[in-house]
Amino acid sequence: MGLVAQGGIDLFAVGGGALLAACGWLWLRHAGSTRLRPCWALLLDLFLPAGGFALLAAATARPLFAGAATAALAAGLAYADRAKLKVLAEPVVFTDVFQAFDILRHPRLALPFPRQGRLLCAVAAALGAFAVLFAAEPPAWRWNPWPPLAAAALDGAVILALGGGLRSRIARHLLRGGLRGDPATDVPRFGPLAVLLGYGIVAGHQRAGRQSAAPPPAPAVPLRRPAPAPLVLVQCESFFDARRLHPAIAPGLLPAYDRCRGGSVQWGRLEVPSWGANTVRTEFAVLSGLAGERLGFDRFNPYHRFAGVPVATLAWQLRAEGYRTICLHPFDRRFYGRDRVMPKLGFDRFIGLEGFAGAQRVNGYVADVEVARKAAQIVAAEGPAVFVFAITMENHGPWHAAEQTPQAGPPRGLTLPPGQARLLQPYLRSLRNADAMLQILAEALAGGGRPGMLAFYGDHLPAFGAAFAELGLRDLRTDYFIWSAARGGARRRDLAAHELRGAILEARAQLALRASPAGWEKVLQAG
Repeated sequence: MGLVAQGGIDLFAVGGGALLAACGWLWLRHAGSTRLRPCWALLLDLFLPAGGFALLAAATARPLFAGAATAALAAGLAYADRAKLKVLAEPVVFTDVFQAFDILRHPRLALPFPRQGRLLCAVAAALGAFAVLFAAEPPAWRWNPWPPLAAAALDGAVILALGGGLRSRIARHLLRGGLRGDPATDVPRFGPLAVLLGYGIVAGHQRAGRQSAAPPPAPAVPLRRPAPAPLVLVQCESFFDARRLHPAIAPGLLPAYDRCRGGSVQWGRLEVPSWGANTVRTEFAVLSGLAGERLGFDRFNPYHRFAGVPVATLAWQLRAEGYRTICLHPFDRRFYGRDRVMPKLGFDRFIGLEGFAGAQRVNGYVADVEVARKAAQIVAAEGPAVFVFAITMENHGPWHAAEQTPQAGPPRGLTLPPGQARLLQPYLRSLRNADAMLQILAEALAGGGRPGMLAFYGDHLPAFGAAFAELGLRDLRTDYFIWSAARGGARRRDLAAHELRGAILEARAQLALRASPAGWEKVLQAG
């Protein structure tokens, strides 16, 4: 029997449920910090579990059930946090929460590294246990609609305050208290839930000012320009020159890449703002030319809110010159919200998976060579004044799910644990396919009346942390080049991702100045 207070409330059940919720919170907090200061950070860290427990208990009149559910949700978040830390060297951040629908639609992308079957079994078992607990626990008080309505109203009022006038005050406290935007230092100091909420609060507080500080889209250029040349920019999934991993990897792995790099305007290593995932960080940096610090806390996913207003990009620049701007991505057009973001980034047209019906697939994704053929078709159909931005998918993980071939072993002489060796082989195979894509694009851009330009880069390295550590790879930069059939004499110039936009425009202007000095001198003077 529980302790029943006046009014018929089982205080033992209420206390037990609250204890369960607190244990879940402490379990999650154990991943970060057990400090109890500063006080406001503690309150922020407590808000989600306390508010969730109160709302669920009020709605069900079953506090033990509510406490167990709250603890389970905290444990699930702790698991996700540790899994992301292990694979991507970053905990769960606030923008990850808003990608929940993307995760549900495409769990293979979001959950490639934990054992998915085991995870689904655990979720099913938890739901079954909750159903049993709900049925077994008697109501701790006579249920009526007013407690859940009051709890929902209170939670809603706090959420509205956090999104309204109170947000700026809390954001200033967070920043003065040392919230840096670096999860590695913030989570141990403030706690994981305080960071989860705090980053969202600070991002919302700073967003409008940072958006207004970003350059607006380029106005149309009224000057008469020389004959345009097509430009194809390829963001290649998980690409880097893997030959720097080990001498046993064949020197002839990437022949088309080597030819393009050797005959390029410039090439080099590219410092990217992500590791193993979070493609849009690199994508937005390259298109916009904005460094991560200029985005503030929105840098974790610029497409979540920051790119909701038009800012200057490579696409807007070329569109102002009269180019047709087309983005090509052989995947769900809603992923990362690209369907709403790409028009804001200056693209006239966005072609998603619907443009690749019947296309060849590798590892479950549209093959890179299919992307190259589609881009070549667009260049041929649209004429020289076209900019195509192609985002590939073939070499996205999980590589262990790739179909195996007779040559499934690692390169001879390269020793890795069996699990890592199985990952590397399909990855290298898709690097060869990316090289075949480059050959198709280079041939398409070399033909026609005006040779086009091809810019190519990797969005991030694959999440092969164990293999890279085994092989001693510490340089986590990807590779890039800017190529045109009209000019060779390549020079090496290592860049940060946000510097690539300027390098492409500079190389393009230099090539055009050679082709038509008088017309482009006016353009350069105007710019």
